[in-house]
Amino acid sequence: MDVSERLLDTPGSGGAPASAGRSVLAGDGRRKPLPLAYWLHNLFGLKLSLFLAFVCLTGTIATVAHEIEWLYKPAVRASAFTPGTEDWGAMWAAAEQAYPQATLTGIGSYDRSHAAYFAKSIAARDAAGTDFNIYVDPGTGRVTGHEYGRSLQDAMRALHYYLFIPRDVGFYLVTSLGFVLLGSLVTGLIVYKKFWRGFFRRPRLSRNLRTLMGDLHRLGGVWSIWFAAIISLTSIYYFFEWSGLDWNSETPRVPEAHFVETATAADIARWTALARAAKPGFAITAIALPYEPGDPVIVQGHWQAVLVRERTDAVFIDPVTHQIAGRRTAHLMGAGERIVHTVDPLHFGTFGGLATRLLWAVFGLVLTGLAASGAYLFAKRTRLALREGTPFALLDYLGAWKWPSVLLVTLVPGVAFLFW
Repeated sequence: MDVSERLLDTPGSGGAPASAGRSVLAGDGRRKPLPLAYWLHNLFGLKLSLFLAFVCLTGTIATVAHEIEWLYKPAVRASAFTPGTEDWGAMWAAAEQAYPQATLTGIGSYDRSHAAYFAKSIAARDAAGTDFNIYVDPGTGRVTGHEYGRSLQDAMRALHYYLFIPRDVGFYLVTSLGFVLLGSLVTGLIVYKKFWRGFFRRPRLSRNLRTLMGDLHRLGGVWSIWFAAIISLTSIYYFFEWSGLDWNSETPRVPEAHFVETATAADIARWTALARAAKPGFAITAIALPYEPGDPVIVQGHWQAVLVRERTDAVFIDPVTHQIAGRRTAHLMGAGERIVHTVDPLHFGTFGGLATRLLWAVFGLVLTGLAASGAYLFAKRTRLALREGTPFALLDYLGAWKWPSVLLVTLVPGVAFLFW
């Protein structure tokens, strides 16, 4: 008998659920209140279950969106090359030759895994002032295509981050689910007594659907304990970071008169050579030109550190004098700044390449399933799903959160996506 059945069944009833669904009968016939952790688990995981499942699903897709794009978009594919040996100047020159009227403003992986199967992306602006991306194969140095507008990864990342609604509101809504997920994890472990016995407990396929869903819910829950802990804690960090927590070090400044909007291929080659000399073995992932007066050129990548963003290490260069203005070195960072650059790889599973991205995607689907199956179990248990004559009756268990949840995960992103 599963946990929910033990909580709801009356002793001696042969497994018939208690009519009220809110308490069980003690041995002397008096009603015995359900454990506090049970009600907290319902509170944390059920009233926001639709929204939680939606955010988990969009985050899962965002994690592997670049790989999905690789399957249907030939322009982002690269021929074989050894990461860290790219000729960045040659790639810049190829883009200049293919798009002579464009202003090039940066080149790099741009959140794609720094893997040998991805082309590099060059940020550009055409003569009309419209931004677009140019793709260059680092193995051959050839331009493979260009793209205007949003990509699948851009859309899914924005939808997952802030729901396409005003950024502060959306970001706080999404990251606050970290508290919900953590609460669901802790209370679920309390309710599920001796949960460690459930790792290899087989689902009961011969029973009814509710029992099977309950077995799968607990099986997925115990196997994803580590994953739920990582996602919830990193989401809580994002919540406080957006609230003003800042452990980043200061970016060096250069004279404002040294501002440049673009560069030549020779400049790119010179800056990458300087960075590699400053950090021998430096695996460069991007070169960013100044965004505003006073900003340096940033040659970024990874060097001698693990479990950090691929852009964490950096060399800051004055674009006019070509002198190094500063360095950022991951393995020399203090604890706070190191956390800043570790949270993203942990949240999205980017630290181990394709293998960890796929692992994160699988467990992201498991979390989505946990939110959905938990909602199903609660709806069946309380029989609210059997009500007729009301729209979305299956979601009546959400109570006052029903229509706000439907609005958040359908109408708001849908309308915003059309005009974004």
